[in-house]
Amino acid sequence: METDLAEAYPHRVVLISPPRTGSTAVARLLWQHALITHHCHEPFEACYWGGQGAESVTACLGNPMRVATGDRVRLADVPPGSGLLIKEMSFQLTTDQFDDLAGIATAPLIFVMSDPRLSTTSRLRIVRELSEASTFPPFESGWPSLAGQVARCRELGIPYVLVESDDLRADPAGMTAALVAAVGLPSQAGLEKWSPRPGLQLCSPEVGALMSDSRRTDDPFYRKVLSSTGIQPRARVDWAREEALISAAGLAGDVETWLGLYRELRADPGRLGVPGQAATPLQRDETGRDDETRLGPEYVETGS
Repeated sequence: METDLAEAYPHRVVLISPPRTGSTAVARLLWQHALITHHCHEPFEACYWGGQGAESVTACLGNPMRVATGDRVRLADVPPGSGLLIKEMSFQLTTDQFDDLAGIATAPLIFVMSDPRLSTTSRLRIVRELSEASTFPPFESGWPSLAGQVARCRELGIPYVLVESDDLRADPAGMTAALVAAVGLPSQAGLEKWSPRPGLQLCSPEVGALMSDSRRTDDPFYRKVLSSTGIQPRARVDWAREEALISAAGLAGDVETWLGLYRELRADPGRLGVPGQAATPLQRDETGRDDETRLGPEYVETGS
């Protein structure tokens, strides 16, 4: 399969993130680039949720979505010179699977992250809608996996960039330009804006149903981002409300651990910033809580 992918796509970009950190919004802006023509959505999802084997990964990679139309096409029918974006959730990958995915990429791996308190409460809202669950297994936050995968990149010399979603929200054009340059794509203006595509089906119904049958007809993971028109600012967050939701779900201790990982990753030299501009520090409000003081007037979730 790797040989077939190499023959079809001279440009192969891999994006990995914890859920609900804005990775689909990053994927959407990359879709706008003229060289990214095809997309494979979470090829290891069926392995994690359904215990399926390598054949499910091959089926996903062998039937990519054509970005322009949303249609699935056979890999054999992909025109030469096309470009592929593969998006995956960090927790759905074993170490071997991560290595396989990293081996496909022709550009630095893209890791997307955001404040784990916000990704946690966002996931809580989704799982409540899907199954009326009040919490989720901590491993499925994706944070331990993300930290381990970044560490593995350092260990093996795999190039990578870290994208902080709120950095992107604060300067969509500048951060988008920096990301495009970091992954070796030619400069192209306006990628951070797009037309709504609410009918697009990123996850096949049979794979989505492995997590929840209701995903066959309406997938809440991507509802907002597919209806959006571009990278949006986030309103100032009511941290007391978010922390109450986290505590009620029994995840307060876990989130404290993930916050430690997040702070370490924010200090990572691989974190993407606008050239010549220092990364924006995590501020503290008068209560001692972390607060992104630069955020804008409207809160719009950007999807997983």
